[in-house]
Amino acid sequence: MSIRHVPVNLFGDNGMRADLPINLINVADTQEIPNSQEIFVYRDSGASIIIDILQKVDIEDPEAAAKFHLDAIAEDNDSTEHNSIIIQRPITNELSPILLDGGQVLQKAGSIHHLRTLFSLFRVKGKNHDVVVSFNIPIETGQGRGRNGAVTVEQEQLIVSDFFKAVDSLRVVNYDLFAV
Repeated sequence: MSIRHVPVNLFGDNGMRADLPINLINVADTQEIPNSQEIFVYRDSGASIIIDILQKVDIEDPEAAAKFHLDAIAEDNDSTEHNSIIIQRPITNELSPILLDGGQVLQKAGSIHHLRTLFSLFRVKGKNHDVVVSFNIPIETGQGRGRNGAVTVEQEQLIVSDFFKAVDSLRVVNYDLFAV
């Protein structure tokens, strides 16, 4: 049996930690990204993982806050349409994330692109921050599945599994990461 996931330090050695796939490229190794963000891309497709530390939104209901963040992502992507549903499943993470499965339709380079976003919101208790984890899965990029960065059905299934592994394993190592 091969190992698919390894513990990865996020936001420095003592910030956060999550189990992520071993085949990822850390975008910070090739370009500058904000200190409040971690970005990884899959080597074999256009799928990506983005982990953000954001200012806590002033919405008490966690599901509404999660939808607010996901809607903001769709707006940033200039999505022509988007939707999301709450994922109901047993939560094994003590941080009690809210999980969403979203879809976006994007117009890029003269073709219609379909993007699936698996999204989790972690409300950091006692801090003024939200942590959001999004797995962005290009389903269709104008040339069919498995072409032009779009994932195959098999790749999508693995990425969905990777998302749940990351969400279940995400831990805050040092809460000083969230200093005001």
